[in-house]
Amino acid sequence: MSRASESPPPAAVTVVVPTRDRPAQLAKCLASVCASVRDGDEVIVVDSASVAAAEVAAQATRVRARLVRCEQPGVDLARNAGWRAATHDIVLFTDDDVVVEVGWRDALAATVAAHPDVGFVTGRILPPPGQVPSRDVALKRDEQPEVYDATSVGNLGHSASLGMRRTVLDRLGGFDEALGAGGRFRAAPEIDLFDRCFAAGLGGRYEPAAVAVHDQWRGPRRLILLEARYGFGNGARLAKLVRTDRARARLVRRDALLGWGLHELWRELRAGHGYPALGVAARLVATAVGFCRARFVPVVDGHFRTSGAG
Repeated sequence: MSRASESPPPAAVTVVVPTRDRPAQLAKCLASVCASVRDGDEVIVVDSASVAAAEVAAQATRVRARLVRCEQPGVDLARNAGWRAATHDIVLFTDDDVVVEVGWRDALAATVAAHPDVGFVTGRILPPPGQVPSRDVALKRDEQPEVYDATSVGNLGHSASLGMRRTVLDRLGGFDEALGAGGRFRAAPEIDLFDRCFAAGLGGRYEPAAVAVHDQWRGPRRLILLEARYGFGNGARLAKLVRTDRARARLVRRDALLGWGLHELWRELRAGHGYPALGVAARLVATAVGFCRARFVPVVDGHFRTSGAG
């Protein structure tokens, strides 16, 4: 689970991989993670209530990763369990349907270590070679580094390629477990976490040298459902911001309606892209629904206080 290097490594890191009933994809992900990490690092696989728990455990054991089991599903519950179990302060996150390149660990860890005023660092996320996804909003292809602050909107990156300090996660209470797959509001967990970093006076960075590959395994119809899920979560995030950070809420609302919404819908329609245009329309409608559903859900210490997933 390590590789040699001629240069002095950054501080040791913990890599957290949440997973639920995808052992074949998990195996590919772990193989790539273990080719990227160094001596002294640890890899934690968090099983998010998998039915095939033995298969998930076998994949973790095969690469000598630590296994943490969550009896309730929820990707953010799993991520929180992972970083709370971490030995090291620098924590890197990826997903079980992602393959990271060899330099991924070093690029994220070095950027986190070099910028103590930064709350989060995201990495570049590309499709597999030769794959042309019909649409995948989890991708982040920009080739130049970026610096983020409370005025930044748009695609800031994803938890599929994310580095943070454990101390920052602890300060913010980690991911909001009402967001993300398995949560009440289905999506937007990382961008909500970024919002809370900004509110705490912490910036963010994008490091394109940290490359991960996200397999676009969903077909067009499932992508439309995914777009709706993203919109639903983003609407809930906006409903939270309206109560906690009105200045940022105004920026996010404009981006959701125009930049990520009507302008993109017009571009897809002009290009004759039927399914992508339908996906954008579904996201716009779902954003309004998510906002209405979350508008009066209590927010305590930056987190939705809900009765559970649903």
